[in-house]
Amino acid sequence: SNLSFGFRGVMKIRESIHSVFLHHAITESGMDVGIVNAKEMIGFDELEPDMLTLCDNLVFNKTPDATDDMLERTAYERACIEAKKKGQPPPRKPRGKMPKRPKVQFAYDSIPPKPAAEPPLPSSEAAQNHVPNPYVNSKLTHEKIAAIRAKATVKDVNVDYSQPSDIYPESFPHFVRGRDSLREYITSLFTSQLAIYDGAMGTMIQNYSKRNKLEEEEYRGEKFKEWGCHVKGNNDMLSITQPQIIQGIYREYLEVGGSNMIGTNTFSSTTIAMADYEMEDYAYELNYEGARLAREVCDEVTGKDPTKPRFVVGAIGPTNRTGSISPSVEDPSARNVTFDELVETYFEQIVGLVDGGSDILMVETIFDTLNAKAALYAI
Repeated sequence: SNLSFGFRGVMKIRESIHSVFLHHAITESGMDVGIVNAKEMIGFDELEPDMLTLCDNLVFNKTPDATDDMLERTAYERACIEAKKKGQPPPRKPRGKMPKRPKVQFAYDSIPPKPAAEPPLPSSEAAQNHVPNPYVNSKLTHEKIAAIRAKATVKDVNVDYSQPSDIYPESFPHFVRGRDSLREYITSLFTSQLAIYDGAMGTMIQNYSKRNKLEEEEYRGEKFKEWGCHVKGNNDMLSITQPQIIQGIYREYLEVGGSNMIGTNTFSSTTIAMADYEMEDYAYELNYEGARLAREVCDEVTGKDPTKPRFVVGAIGPTNRTGSISPSVEDPSARNVTFDELVETYFEQIVGLVDGGSDILMVETIFDTLNAKAALYAI
């Protein structure tokens, strides 16, 4: 009673304290007789779990904050009483402290740790066994790949990039496509020296336009001279209309910046993003040319110094639509793209990037994890 008297005015608190005291006093300490308020008394088994913890801490003085925690709960219960009198909803319940529970143990917890020798491996047999990519994409004849190539705006292009196995020495830091595992090479590279990736095409194209004429006419080039809408700002199409500009930027990243890897000029080269310029049909060609130009420059620079191989990273942007956010403030359930549509547009982009000679695929600038999931599923 003396302990609970400090919390008078809120019967629920007082009786909860009494319940905990009586339970332990009777079952553990041999108490025979007690005077209780039978009408208000709360059974020990009826206590809310968090209330039981608060009372237990208070009665046994288990924590330094036991009294303060109970005072906070008392204020909440008193506010609930007042809200009920006024016909108002109850206030928000204090969160309290997170209970400390022992960590759940799983079978893998008993596996002795060992240093990671490489990044996590995908489940495919080729990845698990470090089988080198043959870079003979003409042998990739899946019906979906064949359908994308068949409808492409560019025909009869080279899609094979294997190299003679004896073109460079066999040991690191040399690399030969078709002979060496890129996964093994990248692991050795990242664990032995600082590696540089670059490829921010938008800023470099802007810098170029400050020094040179790059207006609507230059964006269109000869191929799109009569195009039906404005295309200035569609940087990706410069891979087709102004390839020398894009290759020049690639070359700067490699020779001046010293990059080991460069991203392709394909950030927006999906059918969804190209719809703004009515160029959905050119998605494959945009990706193919963006990767092919990078492949040519990387091979050129690598030939000058084979001890520093250069790699093409196929850049896969997020598109300008989001699969998990509504475009309408009035309708949260509305969507302007489905997961399947995202997978389809990403898959076409990936076929173009691989056919163009990409070594690596990178899903970048993620603002919607559902979009990223669609891209990874497409890969």
